[in-house]
Amino acid sequence: MLFDGFKKFRCSACSFTYYHNVAAGVGAILECGEKILLIERGKDPGKGKLDLPGGFVDPEESAEEALLREIREEVGVGVNAAMLKYFGSYPNAYEYKGVVYQTCDLFFYSRIDAHPTDFDRREVQAVSLVSPAEIPSDRIAFPSVRACLRRFLENRKRRDTE
Repeated sequence: MLFDGFKKFRCSACSFTYYHNVAAGVGAILECGEKILLIERGKDPGKGKLDLPGGFVDPEESAEEALLREIREEVGVGVNAAMLKYFGSYPNAYEYKGVVYQTCDLFFYSRIDAHPTDFDRREVQAVSLVSPAEIPSDRIAFPSVRACLRRFLENRKRRDTE
């Protein structure tokens, strides 16, 4: 098997070419009052670091379906699909057990009514509501989430000054 160093594997015996394309991930900026919901990851990669609720899109699932499932599973919150607003996408590298998965992470925004207390303690160590200006970017698990939150803050500052 010959690897092109980017995404293409070619079998020299049979000439089959396998294209290893990016995986799709989703994340949610959930706002409660004037604060953003952050989770503390309970598993690697990034165990103990901060993240937004979300995960990988499963086969035969839309990004929105995956996000609603992940929000329910991770933080026990039901979000109305009609309230999800697409926010943006960012590339990411997700390393798990020595394998690096290149992802395209799609982020959505929604408001929630209350701080979740019934969350999946196998996947999530803690759930907190944080003022956007106080988000510790050095504790965020993934570059795509840092980029998303940075843009969210910039948009909020712009909106507040208008």
